[in-house]
Amino acid sequence: MVERSLGVRETPGSIPGAPIRRVKNVSAGPADRRGLRTDAARPFGSQNSDNMDTKERAYPIRVGLLYGHKPSGHYSAARALADFFPAHVMEPVFVDLSEVYPKLGSFVAKTYLGILNKTPALWDYVYDNELVALAANGIKTAVFPYYSGQLREALREKNLQAVVSTHALAAMLLAGRDTASKAAPLFAVLTDYYAHSYWPPNGVERYFIPDKSVEAGLKANGTQPNKMITTGIPVRKEFLTQADARQKRKELGLAPDLFTVLLTGGSKGLGEIRLAAETLKKFAGRLQIVAMCGENKKLGRALTDLFGGNRQLKIAGGFAQHPASLYQAADLVVGKAGGITIAETMALNKPMLLFSPLPGQEERNAGFLLKNGLADFAEDPRRLETLIKKYLRHPGALAALKEAIAKTARPYAAREIAAGIMERLF
Repeated sequence: MVERSLGVRETPGSIPGAPIRRVKNVSAGPADRRGLRTDAARPFGSQNSDNMDTKERAYPIRVGLLYGHKPSGHYSAARALADFFPAHVMEPVFVDLSEVYPKLGSFVAKTYLGILNKTPALWDYVYDNELVALAANGIKTAVFPYYSGQLREALREKNLQAVVSTHALAAMLLAGRDTASKAAPLFAVLTDYYAHSYWPPNGVERYFIPDKSVEAGLKANGTQPNKMITTGIPVRKEFLTQADARQKRKELGLAPDLFTVLLTGGSKGLGEIRLAAETLKKFAGRLQIVAMCGENKKLGRALTDLFGGNRQLKIAGGFAQHPASLYQAADLVVGKAGGITIAETMALNKPMLLFSPLPGQEERNAGFLLKNGLADFAEDPRRLETLIKKYLRHPGALAALKEAIAKTARPYAAREIAAGIMERLF
């Protein structure tokens, strides 16, 4: 794929300059069997007009996929959805909010990381606090119209017929009570097992959620139950293929028969990854480690120094374009509880050991996993060491986790979401 400005991508089914195929509108009238409008050919933000020709629709229709920045879990979710868009029917148009708002995006990212590094308890307080949400509503009334208008204009320029947001901020900016002037429907995809108070109740056509338990948070916000569809968290197609772990370890240059731990800190290499690695180093000769450090180059250097070039550590630095092979090689995934990481791990039926989840959404994700018997939890290095000893001595101890994961995982979430969007549009 070739990227254009503001994250727009060309797909094999939408070659630049190629003639656009037009077909007759498949709808039988202005509404489908559920009473929903079917005027999806209108560009985002266009006014309703009786003079608009609805007898023809251009294919592929352009669907905006909005995320906060890349690399990130929100971006990975957007890519997963694009994997399942039929090329001749739907054209994914990637929209990076940090490019629409370059100064604001940088400020928010730095603030978020700064709070997590210095005062994590503050982030936990801010994450889903009624008082903060009330203050945010006041700020939204004063400031959001400007940023909302800026985003709407950027989307209009792309001639989008629908928008899918994997990020709450984008949904907040685009949703609202005045839906009469917004012909293109807005969809929202949650990538955590908890709905915080910033997801808007109005202006979102459909919410695609990871689990039924998430409904409570959206209902508390005022969202109608009939707007929620339980699908799971979207993962890319590469996570739908089971592979032999020994073979994958060979391909990665690892010992094929050695117990393998995947350490993951998400796209930014966050969490106490070094502390976990120090604990795992005690088991040298009995296990090997693949460490996903994301953009955290400092972490990669620290781990390299810690192991002194030991071949039983493999560093996967930078944003992994095809991370599934790293998961497929692992016997156990150790790390924080990011929503996308959880979904990818479960899709491949790999047991997970939670260690140092970040405050806010990740602690709530961890709570969901533990409540449903889908992961183990090490609250400190001593507990991590105890559990690793248990797994090495009794590999069957991981079987119960894998059995629970197999019953709960929803690896085809992206396909279900794409189908739900198509059903609404057509």
